[in-house]
Amino acid sequence: MTLVEATPDDAFESHESSFADITERLFHQFESVLPLREIVNVVRDAREQLRGSPLGALPELTERLAMERLASRGQELHAVTGPIPGAALPEAI
Repeated sequence: MTLVEATPDDAFESHESSFADITERLFHQFESVLPLREIVNVVRDAREQLRGSPLGALPELTERLAMERLASRGQELHAVTGPIPGAALPEAI
């Protein structure tokens, strides 16, 4: 039997698919408050800033950081423009 080790490229490709999942989950949480473009940019920035983290932890760390930042942006927007009818800000972790 031959063991095949996962390479960093395999792990990064796995994270690429989780990147889409993270973005989709956060979009469903923040769609009533922030546009999709901003959500994608925040998730992408979080992933870039966490680039040196262990690949196995990268999806969870990316989602947590992006959620914190999106919640903060949503609260800032809420403070400037007032509440959006029917929109509720998700609680940050």
